[in-house]
Amino acid sequence: METGKANTVSTGRTLMQEKLGALVRTQAMQLFRQQGLHFTMQQVAEPLHISKKTIYTVYPSKEALLLDMVDHAFAEIHRCKQEILAGGGTLQEKLRAVIIAMPAEYAALDLRQMKELDEKYPVVAARVRSQLENGWEPTMALLEQAVAEGVMRPVSLPVLRQMITASIESFLADRSLAESGVQYVAVLEEMISILLEGVLPR
Repeated sequence: METGKANTVSTGRTLMQEKLGALVRTQAMQLFRQQGLHFTMQQVAEPLHISKKTIYTVYPSKEALLLDMVDHAFAEIHRCKQEILAGGGTLQEKLRAVIIAMPAEYAALDLRQMKELDEKYPVVAARVRSQLENGWEPTMALLEQAVAEGVMRPVSLPVLRQMITASIESFLADRSLAESGVQYVAVLEEMISILLEGVLPR
């Protein structure tokens, strides 16, 4: 009997470390919503009644924690997109929803931290940009279906994809909308309305 493998997951962590990591990540996400990148590892540790040293057994640095937060957030976004694609609704409704998919868990999350990420955690900023570029296959298939069925006029889908990605990245880097009280999800909804419906009256 191989007892050494029974409690180890694919990441190389034990199941206990995975559970601890999930608790730490959840607490860090709550602090991130409140303070942005300015939360400390001590602030993460205190509500969990653990020491910083215990956190470092799972996340050797704040950067490692932030990287896991980014990966988990985008994994949830991709899962949300798959649920939209598999669910009901018209093709138009699915198109709008899948492009701006944001699970309820992250609806209040202000991701517009790119400038500060670039300055303090460039590796994390690069991961965010990489995640924005990945996972487009289901969305592109839906766009191709929309064109084929006449729901959308024929356009260059790679260009549309680049426009959407660039728009999202621009919003991530721009603090002016956040300072004026505009929520990130509202920004995404307005962006996709303009991209899909245009600005000229019909």
